[in-house]
Amino acid sequence: MEILAPPSPTRFGFNSATILDLAVIKDFILPFSIISLPELYSDHNPVKLTFQLKFTTLHNSVTTHTDWTKFQNYLKNQIDYRPLKINSNTDIEIPMEKFTKNLQNAHRFATKMLKKSTATYIHANIKDLFKTRNKTKKAWQTLRNPLIKTELNRIEKLIKKLDKNSRQKDQTEELEALNTEDGTLWRKAKIMRKKEQKIPALLGENGFAYSDSIKAETIALSLEKQFSLNDLSHIETENEVKKSTENFSTLPLTNNQIDNLKCIQPSEVIKVIKNLNIKKACGLDCITNKMLKNLPCTMIFEFTEIINNIFKFNYFPNAWKIAVVVPIPKPGKDPTQPENYRPFSLLSTLSKLTENFILDKLNEHLAINKILCPEQFGFRKSLTTTHQLLRVVEYITSGFVKGECTGAVFLDVQKAFDRVWIQGLIHKLIRYKTPPHLLQLLKSYLEERKFAVKIGNSISEAKIMRAGIPQGGKISPVLYSLYVNDIPKTHKTLLGVYADDTAILAKNKNHKYTAAALNQHLAKLDDWFLKWKIALNVNKTEAVYFAKGRRKYKPIVKIKNQTITWSQQAKYLGVILDEELTWKNHITTIKTKFRAASRKLFPLIARDSEMNRKYKLLVYTAILRPIITYGCPIWGAAANSNIRMLEILENNIIRLICKAGWYMRNEDIRNAIKLISLKEFIKKISAKFYHNLDNIDNEAIQQLEHYSPDPKSKRPRKILL
Repeated sequence: MEILAPPSPTRFGFNSATILDLAVIKDFILPFSIISLPELYSDHNPVKLTFQLKFTTLHNSVTTHTDWTKFQNYLKNQIDYRPLKINSNTDIEIPMEKFTKNLQNAHRFATKMLKKSTATYIHANIKDLFKTRNKTKKAWQTLRNPLIKTELNRIEKLIKKLDKNSRQKDQTEELEALNTEDGTLWRKAKIMRKKEQKIPALLGENGFAYSDSIKAETIALSLEKQFSLNDLSHIETENEVKKSTENFSTLPLTNNQIDNLKCIQPSEVIKVIKNLNIKKACGLDCITNKMLKNLPCTMIFEFTEIINNIFKFNYFPNAWKIAVVVPIPKPGKDPTQPENYRPFSLLSTLSKLTENFILDKLNEHLAINKILCPEQFGFRKSLTTTHQLLRVVEYITSGFVKGECTGAVFLDVQKAFDRVWIQGLIHKLIRYKTPPHLLQLLKSYLEERKFAVKIGNSISEAKIMRAGIPQGGKISPVLYSLYVNDIPKTHKTLLGVYADDTAILAKNKNHKYTAAALNQHLAKLDDWFLKWKIALNVNKTEAVYFAKGRRKYKPIVKIKNQTITWSQQAKYLGVILDEELTWKNHITTIKTKFRAASRKLFPLIARDSEMNRKYKLLVYTAILRPIITYGCPIWGAAANSNIRMLEILENNIIRLICKAGWYMRNEDIRNAIKLISLKEFIKKISAKFYHNLDNIDNEAIQQLEHYSPDPKSKRPRKILL
């Protein structure tokens, strides 16, 4: 039995909104959707429950099997490889399209459909009881003898009992068979953690969309608006960008620039293919990583030649510029609104394979010329969110030691990746003296991109991306970092950037100086955002005034002529920073997340679960414990009472896994299973983290203050004591 409820309230009172209307279904396997319709003037909305009674589950009952030897033999025997004759950039499209079709045909030839049996297995003894029950039921309906009715009831109870025992036995055998060698444990855990979310009817411009095809088109129209420039204008910057990009377009590449290009070798392509994850989804061309891993040598030679011609003519194929977008519902938002879906882009695997080599050349240029600003930690080698959090927290706590208060503003950028000004990005690449041949290729990569939304088996019409960099692309994170690389800095403030998460901090004993420093920096940022068409969501921008004890005055901080309200806490890079950095609110949030994840995985780790204890512990250490320990080198020095709350969580799970009795001590249990305590584990992680800081080649990390941990202070390195 299942209770259905719409995602939004059905009745709106003066000070409340509640869901009063529910539906109950039992043993109903067909798809359905339930929504609250805001179509009446009453305070009580009607509810629409839609059942797809004509739905057919073709893809659920059919699976495929590919004979990879047959796949390779087809490509070896049917494909006659000859050196490519490419004389211009548009000539690349023909061999690339032919290469793609050959792979698709080979896969189709080597793949056969396997029909799944949809019939449920029933044990022989239960089948015999079914026959006996049916005969007895017929006799009862004919004779109406009370003794026959008693016998019928007895058989019904016996069937239910045997069926229950059979199901329990099957579940037990399934759990006992789970292990890490074949990946069944991780697959089962993933299924239990992630509940499949069906897209309900969507409220579009032309009313509600019920079918997958109309839903896909509705979300595509919404995303088309999202992948467009922000309505911001700075004439001087626009003219400068237009002039530089037009000048670059008219400059011909010299022969020396083309001849100096180092050709990609087949061995390099093979190396990249070996590292591909076969579980990654494919793009519109349906070429999977598994297919690439089974390519014969001749096909690898051919694809290597295609890549080299892409570099030679600085041209990125148009077929690789179409992304398949799978919409993901934003948590806590109304799923009937098309704008409340996050786009998850799937690009061609051939495109991403080629991007690896473009990225190598771009990174080489950036490293030699030291272009990326040290404050940007996003997508940088050896740098994580924890390193950026360390800079922020060390800055605040060093102020505590000196009696200073710190004002911090955490900026929220609207649609950061989706609304990058492409011409502005190309202008910046020119300014960073990107090699002309590489810049021309990046220009081809960025321009004239399209996307199509996929829901179920339906795909929308292709829409044009008028702004933004391709999500899921190998080069995209670095390109975004370059776009925001010239973000203004001041010597009176600390700037922390991780991709699009930006923090501005200033400290002083006098709150007026703190306000002046922050406002000066925010004014510069305001002008910079306008120049480069970056929109800031002021309502979601947070500010926290970090101070020990009670502080009467808090400075006035403004951006875009709007005063930013001071909050008691803010979430930055997944960690909650409260006014006094006690970490209590963050640890409380961890508890909630941990318990929610534990409930989802409870069937695996429960006392009566038949799964091997070794794998139960692995579920805890690999999936549950990282929820607790994220960012622990930063907050690990929290008060013992706060850390104790997390230790209780761990102890409860460990006792559950080990089926421990009330009389068994936690320390004895950990010793028996050879598991160190949570506090020791946090200290171990932190020691390794701080030890590795000296090996990181980043100016912002190297400028961190070196100090001896003081047991009386609450600075992060106290965890090392």
